[in-house]
Amino acid sequence: MQHIRLDVDHSKLDSKFDGYKVSMDNIHFESKQLPQRSCLRSPTNSMVSLQHMKVFSADNQLFCNVEKCTESHEYLYRILDTGHIQELAYDKRNGQWKDMIIGSIDIGTDSSPAFPTGLIFTDFEFYVASNGISDISVHLGTELMLKRTFENAKGICLIEAKVIENKLNILAYSVENSEENKTTKTRSRIYWIVVNLLDFDCSSNLTIEKETQFIQNGHFETCTFSTDGNLIFLASEKPRVDGEQVTVLNHTWSQTGTTIEVKFTLTGGSLSQEDVDLIVSKSSVKLSIQDVVVLNGTLGGEIDENDVEIAMGQTEKSLTLKLKSTSDTKWEKLIGLETSRMEKAEDEEMKAFASEEPMEECDEADKALLFYWVNRQNGKVIAQCDVSGSQSLFVRRNRDQPADFCLRHDVDGLLWSFAGPAPCHVATLQAFGYVQASKTTRLWSGCSPNNAMACIIEGNNRVLLYSQKVEVFGSLSNRKTSQTVNHVAKQHLLRLECPDPIRGVHMTNTHLFVATKEHIHVAELPV
Repeated sequence: MQHIRLDVDHSKLDSKFDGYKVSMDNIHFESKQLPQRSCLRSPTNSMVSLQHMKVFSADNQLFCNVEKCTESHEYLYRILDTGHIQELAYDKRNGQWKDMIIGSIDIGTDSSPAFPTGLIFTDFEFYVASNGISDISVHLGTELMLKRTFENAKGICLIEAKVIENKLNILAYSVENSEENKTTKTRSRIYWIVVNLLDFDCSSNLTIEKETQFIQNGHFETCTFSTDGNLIFLASEKPRVDGEQVTVLNHTWSQTGTTIEVKFTLTGGSLSQEDVDLIVSKSSVKLSIQDVVVLNGTLGGEIDENDVEIAMGQTEKSLTLKLKSTSDTKWEKLIGLETSRMEKAEDEEMKAFASEEPMEECDEADKALLFYWVNRQNGKVIAQCDVSGSQSLFVRRNRDQPADFCLRHDVDGLLWSFAGPAPCHVATLQAFGYVQASKTTRLWSGCSPNNAMACIIEGNNRVLLYSQKVEVFGSLSNRKTSQTVNHVAKQHLLRLECPDPIRGVHMTNTHLFVATKEHIHVAELPV
């Protein structure tokens, strides 16, 4: 497996960044009341896991058709509580809005467990919609071309849709109870749907060519399509094709002379050498199968670490680990002390000496977090990049390229592009990791397409804009160093005067659009 590193471009870091200066610029929202209400979902009582909350924290109910947008017009969309899809055309020259209905979906009932609705526009005038309950549908104009119903899903969330090599690729996921992992109550199921468009006839409906389902244990952030059509996951554990997971039913051990033999009985999918990871020393062992630790701790005696053998059963699903003891003394136990018990004792000791001063969010390192590249042909992980200790600040979706990921680096937010053969550091949002950590009620974070301005929207309808580099006209100098300053970073504060909370955001290089239940609002950004 290939291991990829994220190489920071230090020329894009500013070690002398002196903070954001509060701007007095008059930036305000122009609002328009709309005759219909948006379809807004809220979590039900059964949606109580952190993974459910992750879906709702990424809720954005204002959609855009980037291909249709021009220098003079922006085309935004929302799904109404009637199921109709409404187009909102904004003329940037005169600030006028025009609206029309372009289609509809079955939004189901409010009593069902449901995620927020979703809408993505792709090539060839197709758009993909999700009602958040159980349906993913493909539309061409007002015509419904394909509908996939996930009968057992308790809510479905649309992630991404792209046309790759004349095939429409759709990513969606649901959260379900975890039957295999005892440490977490839920897991994510990711659906990859491929629709062939090559022989498409407008007189007939589309059909699904292939569907692959991945099981994602642990924390699942999101996924995107790479430039060559593979998948890129951001998660704490490797994704695996459903049905290929291996589960250990039990294990036994025995000793014959100096030979220690440990046999694991398995069930589930097939097992390969790549799925087994073994770390041994003279007195300890750690064995993982498909990233699940099955044996870990201090051994009952010392072994020859250079004489270790792993064998897979030929006629039955099993795995045998053979160790060579340095003496023929009978072992009382295979594992004298489990590592998990040692780590628990160490944690208790650390807590006794820990500072009582609470840590800020930006001071806390995330647990395991990795990028995984998954082959589109066989669903196997072919490369990975470990970003544990980094926090995912936001994800920016692109129509023709893989999504961009903004990761915290020290106090900054580094924007990474995955369009090339290796991730590329394309921009730095100064102190954005530190700034975002203090916004505990934030609803949305992102930046403009040209990376010149970052934005955070809070739950009380406060909008914070962070201009990265604004040219200074006239004479301005730093009072500490007396040096002349040509550029400054600015913070702009806007407050949306509306009783309803913000539920949708779209940011361009020149405008910020936000949607509430019955209104659409727009603010012109300082250039």
